[in-house]
Amino acid sequence: MKNTSVFLLLVSLIILAACSSNSAPVEESAAKEATEEADGKLDVNAIQEVSTEGSLSKLKEQQGGRETSEIPIEADTAKNDENVSVTDFVDAAVPSLKETIEADDDPETLHKALIAVLGSPHYGETIQEAEDLEPSFDDPYLPQPKASGDAGASSEAENAIILLDASSSMLLEVDGEQKMKVAKDAVKSFAKTLGNSSNISLIVYGHEGSESDADMDESCSGIEEVYASGAYDNQKFSEATDQIEARGWTPLAGAIEEAADKSSSMDGATAIYIVSDGKETCGGDPVKAAEQAASDERGIINVIGFDVDEESENQLADVATAGRGEYYAANSAADLQTTIEYEWLPSNLDLAWAPVNIPPNGWEVGDEYDRQRQVLANITNIMGNEEVRYEAALTRLANEGVITEEMSAAVSQLIQERFDTAKQELSELEAEKIDQVNERQEEIRAEVMAWVEEMKKLKENVSQ
Repeated sequence: MKNTSVFLLLVSLIILAACSSNSAPVEESAAKEATEEADGKLDVNAIQEVSTEGSLSKLKEQQGGRETSEIPIEADTAKNDENVSVTDFVDAAVPSLKETIEADDDPETLHKALIAVLGSPHYGETIQEAEDLEPSFDDPYLPQPKASGDAGASSEAENAIILLDASSSMLLEVDGEQKMKVAKDAVKSFAKTLGNSSNISLIVYGHEGSESDADMDESCSGIEEVYASGAYDNQKFSEATDQIEARGWTPLAGAIEEAADKSSSMDGATAIYIVSDGKETCGGDPVKAAEQAASDERGIINVIGFDVDEESENQLADVATAGRGEYYAANSAADLQTTIEYEWLPSNLDLAWAPVNIPPNGWEVGDEYDRQRQVLANITNIMGNEEVRYEAALTRLANEGVITEEMSAAVSQLIQERFDTAKQELSELEAEKIDQVNERQEEIRAEVMAWVEEMKKLKENVSQ
C-alpha cells in the first residue's frame, strides 16, 4: 500500500511538471501558435490571442509572422521594403488569410491574422537598441598640472641643477619688465619648490664680459655655480640669484657640460633645468652635450624656452629631447612663472577657448542627434514596411472579392490606430533621448567651466 502511494505521488509530480512546462505566457506564444500549420491553415483560436496593442513594449514581444520570420533585419529596417518584394509575401499570405476570413469574417480577427502572417520579427532588438541609447560623447580631457618635480624622473632625482641664461638678450623686456628680473623671480620660486625634495644647485652662464666680439671668449667661458649643490636655503639662494646681471654671449653647451660634470660626482640621479631665451652663440653643440649628459642613471634635462624665436625654440626643444626631458614654452612673464612652478598650465588664450574647443561642440551634438535618430528611424521603417505588406494584402483580398471595401477600410483603421500609438511613444522616446544628449552636453560644459575657473585661480596664485 505504501509503495502504491509513493508511485501515485511520483505520477502526480510528473503530470504537474508537464503542465508547468506548457504554461508559457499566452501573449508571447500566440503569434507563433497562430502560424503553426495544420493542413496549411492558420489556427483561428490562437489568432484571437495575438496582441494588437501598439505600445512599444508590446511590439517588442512580437515574434514575427509565418511568412516574414526569416526576413533579414537589413531589409526590414530599410525604408519602404527597398530590398524585398512585397508581392512575394502577399502571394504566400493570401491563402491563409482567406481561410481565416471564411472561419471568422471580423475586422479584428483579420487584423490579428495579418500580424500573424506578415508581422515583423525585428521589433525586439531594434526597440531595445533605441531604449539603450546613451550619449556617446567622450569625457573631456581636463589635465591637472603638477608642481615641478612631482612627475617623471624629476620626482626621483635627489639633485636638481638649474641653469640660468644671463646673456645680453635677457636685458630686453617682456610685458614691460626686464626678462632677467622676471627669470630671477621665477627661478627663486622654482628652487623653493624643488628644494622640498632635492639638493639645489644654480649655475649661471652668459653673465661675464659683454655682447661685443672682443669679450666673446670671456663671456663664453664665464660659467659659474653661484649656489653650490646642497640643501635649499631661501636667504642664501635669493642673495645668489639677485647678484646675477645679464651681459654677454650664450654658452649653452658649455653650461650643460658643466652641469653634467658636477652631477657625475653627486650621489643619486640629477635633474637639470635650463631657463633660456635663446640658442647657443658660442659655437658649442648643446644637443650633443645634452645627449651625453642624460642617462638612466644620471637623470634628465628639461628646458624652458622664455620668449624665444622659432629658430631658438627648435634648438632648445632638440636639447630637451636629447636630454630625455621635456620642453616647455613660456611666451610671457606670467607664462614663465607658471611654467617654472608647474610642469604645465594652460595659457589665458587656452582658457578663453576651452568652452569652444573642448568637445562636444555644436557639430558633435548635431552628429549625436543624427546617430540617435537613425536608430529610432529603424523602428519607423519597420512599421512602414509592415504597413505596406498589410495594405497590399488587404488590397488583394478586396480586389478578389474576398472582403468588402468597408471591411478593408475597417481593418486599415485598426492598423493605423495601432501604429499611431507606437509612433506617439516613439516620438516621446526620441524627445527623451534628445534631452539626455542635451543634459550630458551641459554636464560636460559645467565640468569644463569648473576646470577653467580652477586653472585661473591657480595661475593667479602662482603670479602673486
